[in-house]
Amino acid sequence: MSMTRRTTVANVSSGTSPVEDTIDYKIGRLRKALDNYSSAEVSAKYGLTLPEWRVLSHIHVGATVTAGWLCQRLLVDKAEVSRACASLVGRGFVSTRRNPADARSQLMTLTAAGRNLYARLLPERLQLDAQLSAVLTARERKALCHALDKLTTFVLRDQMEIQDPSRQ
Repeated sequence: MSMTRRTTVANVSSGTSPVEDTIDYKIGRLRKALDNYSSAEVSAKYGLTLPEWRVLSHIHVGATVTAGWLCQRLLVDKAEVSRACASLVGRGFVSTRRNPADARSQLMTLTAAGRNLYARLLPERLQLDAQLSAVLTARERKALCHALDKLTTFVLRDQMEIQDPSRQ
């Protein structure tokens, strides 16, 4: 039996998999853990799902945005953005109006209630970031942020090339 085969058999018998050592697995697992860690508080205290919070915070950043802009910025599909937007509009946190540049889309802005909710929730989200940052040294945090930015740029560039073969 080769060394590779023995390692694979040992990993399977001990309940681990070589997949668990991959970057995408580790980042995906961390994302799920972070969502679980923070979603209960956001939901219980503010009645928002994490997708709703993400949409709300990005509308705040963009001031007046379209669903398409949110999809690109959040890197999520239109259905997730649509559900979150509909909920936020229905609860009075976001207002919509016709988009004069594109009749198929609407322009969205935060209402006073939406801005108030954002102002109340943001300090808690920043506190979560501070808790996570406290686990790392300043050097580790800087290296992690740099590595994540670098990976994001690589993956997004690669996706654009796949969508547009003429760019290769």
